[in-house]
Amino acid sequence: MPQHPLSTPPPVLGPVVDGQTRCVHYRTELDIVAIRFACCGDYYPCHLCHAEVAGHDSSPWPIEARSARAVLCGVCGDELSIAEYLEVTACPSCASSFNPGCALHAHLYFEVEPSSREGALPVVTTVSAARSPTAPSSST
Repeated sequence: MPQHPLSTPPPVLGPVVDGQTRCVHYRTELDIVAIRFACCGDYYPCHLCHAEVAGHDSSPWPIEARSARAVLCGVCGDELSIAEYLEVTACPSCASSFNPGCALHAHLYFEVEPSSREGALPVVTTVSAARSPTAPSSST
């Protein structure tokens, strides 16, 4: 069940370009989520923003933390649990569509199992800022 939108959404750090959490790396109409990173508890629009600004390596949320509220809808401010986010294609509160391409990067934010819907990506333990891949501005 979605949490009611926050009266004041948490701050989203990094090179954000608008009030819906889009950033300089990912800024299509569908790029409207920010991820609360497990390593620091701060929200960033994407892994590249975290790598540029945080000053430390990121680490994905462990599989056991699927109930953690770690995904922010940039349209309505609702915070989704990791499990909720991984099961939907749009915000449960406002019905704004999420970028389906974000699933390609799920392993950078959340540990995934080989049989999961995130595309059978390996479990990642740490993502170094120096090793962060660059990506086109079409998915988070």
